[in-house]
Amino acid sequence: MSVQMRPLLFLLLCAIACVAQRPNAAAQPPAEEVLAVYKQMERAEQTGDADAWVGLWSRDAAAKAENMRQYLRPRPDAHYTATRTFVQGDQAALLGQSGLGQSGKDQFLSMRFVREDGHWKIGDQVWGNTPFPPDSVYALIPPAPGAFTRAGAPWKSIPPAFDPAEADKRGWQVKATRDESCLYVRIESKKPLPPPGTSAEQPPAGWPVMKLAVSGVGEFVLRANANIGDQATFDPGGRANSHRHFVMYWLMLERANQMIFQATAGLDPHPLIQADEHFFDVCVPLPTIGIADARPRKITLGDAQWPKSVIFSLDVPQYRARP
Repeated sequence: MSVQMRPLLFLLLCAIACVAQRPNAAAQPPAEEVLAVYKQMERAEQTGDADAWVGLWSRDAAAKAENMRQYLRPRPDAHYTATRTFVQGDQAALLGQSGLGQSGKDQFLSMRFVREDGHWKIGDQVWGNTPFPPDSVYALIPPAPGAFTRAGAPWKSIPPAFDPAEADKRGWQVKATRDESCLYVRIESKKPLPPPGTSAEQPPAGWPVMKLAVSGVGEFVLRANANIGDQATFDPGGRANSHRHFVMYWLMLERANQMIFQATAGLDPHPLIQADEHFFDVCVPLPTIGIADARPRKITLGDAQWPKSVIFSLDVPQYRARP
């Protein structure tokens, strides 16, 4: 190699190295990308830009967003703030607050986002007059599959609360386990359980409201039961002309008389609820009960009278997959 070529080669190698190490200015963490969409929604509302606002919604929500186009007006004082954001794969959740400065009353919102074609889009939005509990964000999207789910949910390996004779007498059995992702609770009913959405006049029942005690965190009330929903049909004039009652399964987690989250499976499925044949299964994401790290914590599940349980009380075992 000639002496003249060496400086040229050195400069070329430096240029390649600099390009390789230069950060991509357009790349952002997923949470920042979600917040950017949130700020675009704020801007569209401030300017009354209906096209921009509708364009932020997912394909599944596009029709609903179009119906709202007529109500969008410029609101220069509109101001959105985010209180908590959670991203899991191609889905995200956000809790926030919307206000009109001194000219309007603040409202609170809970939102889901989905990634479509490489871009974050709004999946749905719920408004409220009071702040949503911060930990509710972890129940808005499906939790990452834990070891129990990845193993195919082997409930037969989980010890029950009652012996067979007692379970037969009561007409139901309860089991619980946990992994690194969720607390899982199964109600086994002696009578068949209709799938969600099944026509019915009376809901299946028999098991109690439950209480959770998490060491180092506190106590929670867990309501996992069934209700009856109402589906109406309408005539061309918009009047209800028939009703169909159907089974809907309901899950609600509370702490200190405040709801953390609720979920229902009726006409539409829900990732935290499964019910069919003789089994009613619910999944409670661990962060919603204050478990956000790998530190071992004791979880006790009992009826609502715990620690003076009169029906059952059990220590929830950590599921460990067999080698």
